[in-house]
Parts: sequence; structure tokens; C-alpha cells
Amino acid sequence: MTEKGRAMKTLTKLMLGLTGLVMALPAAAEWKPSPAEMTTLPPYCAARFDEKSEAFKSWRDSMGSDFMHVHHYCAGLNFVNRARGMGSSNKDRQGTLEAALRNFDYMLAHTHPDFSLRPEILMNRGIALSMMKRSGEAVGDLMKAIEADPKQPRAYMTLADMYSQQKNRAKALETVTEGLRHNPDAKSLQRRYTELGGKLPYPAPVEPAPVAVQVGPDAAPTPDAGSTPPVESADSAPPSPAEAPAAPPKIGSPTNPYCRFCPD
Repeated sequence: MTEKGRAMKTLTKLMLGLTGLVMALPAAAEWKPSPAEMTTLPPYCAARFDEKSEAFKSWRDSMGSDFMHVHHYCAGLNFVNRARGMGSSNKDRQGTLEAALRNFDYMLAHTHPDFSLRPEILMNRGIALSMMKRSGEAVGDLMKAIEADPKQPRAYMTLADMYSQQKNRAKALETVTEGLRHNPDAKSLQRRYTELGGKLPYPAPVEPAPVAVQVGPDAAPTPDAGSTPPVESADSAPPSPAEAPAAPPKIGSPTNPYCRFCPD
């Protein structure tokens, strides 16, 4: 093949590739949220797109170095919002949700494992997958999100809705029940619990784990009366006996101990 022929072949491939890319781009190609769309997103999104603002500096200081990537998360959220406004038969809906997934994947790949928004990113990735009818993947992401941060009512709601669609009402109620234990004031979970046949009173909330107070090596706290004095070293004193468990807090009223939120 002549040099000219090889050049023409390469050019043809490039043109075909560009044509395919343009044809594959859905309405979601405009990735940056519009001013109206920005009002529906978390406040740090507008700050991220205005690097000269004081809000940008404040959010960057709060979130750390991973804040520099957060515009991808904002774009992903916006694509999910756009997809919600499209009918299931809209030919652009699938591509819009795929664009959301790409941005969520970017965030999971480029941010630290302890990034504060990571549980939320996993939750919204699961929501996008559920909208795409990719149930197995959606359940996996939603369970990871709940494990990372159980105080996400939407994660439980999305899981429960998926189980309901699969005619698994018992699993849906079990999911909402667990969600209420971690989010006792979530109205959406309370309503779904009742719809699924849950019995009142609502499930007892999970008691917060006690926070251990670490004392510095130079600190010399005064022990309370009756408490065990601090041990100087592991070899100088026997271990203190286990403390008796504290009595559970009383709830309700004297006439109805099972009503958690009734007035005395």
C-alpha cells in the first residue's frame, strides 16, 4: 500500500470513530449543570465550579484534597436527576444513566477510601443501577453504602422498593425495619414500614456505641469515689474486675412504657 493509501485509511478510521462517538452521545453530553440544575444539587457543587469564591476555599478546607474531584460527583448526580425526568422509553435515558455511572466510577477510583462522600457516592451509584434494572449490582452498591454509613434512609428505601418489585415483601419489610433502627426519625421509612405491614411501635433505635476516652500519658485524672485507681504498668497490678453493665435507659411514660415518644 502506498503512503497516500495508508494515510487515507487512517483518516477514514478516525472519521468513522468520530462519527460513532457523536452518534453515541445522548442529551447528557452537556455534562456541566445549568444554573437551574445547580440549584437542585448540594451547595458544594456550585462552589466547586467557582474556584475564585470563598465558598470554594471553605469547602476545599473542609473536604480536603479530594474536593478537587467533586465536580464529577456533581455531574453524576445531575445526570441521575435528568434521567428521572425522562420517560422509560426515552432513547437518551440509558445513555444519561451510563454517564452518571462513569462519573461515580471516577470518584470511587480517584478519591481516598475515607473520603467523607464515599458512602453517598456508593448509594447514588446503586440508585442509578436500580434505574437501569441492573438489580444485582445495585444491591451490592447499596449494601456497601449502608455498611459504610447506615444513616442513609434513601439507601434502605431503594433496596426495599427493589425487593417489593420482586414480590419479596418480607425482605422489603426487613430492610425498612433495619433502616428505622438507624434512622428512627426518617418519615419516609416510617411511612414505608406501615405500608409494608409493620406493627407499632416502630423498631427500637440502635443505641450509639460508647465513645472511649483516651487519656494522655501525662494526664493524672482524679478517680471518682469507688473507682479503680489507674494501673501504673501491666506488671505492677492485677487487672481490674469487669464493670457491671449499665441498666438500659427507661423510655415511655409510667402508664405506657412501650410508647417511646409519648409525653410523661
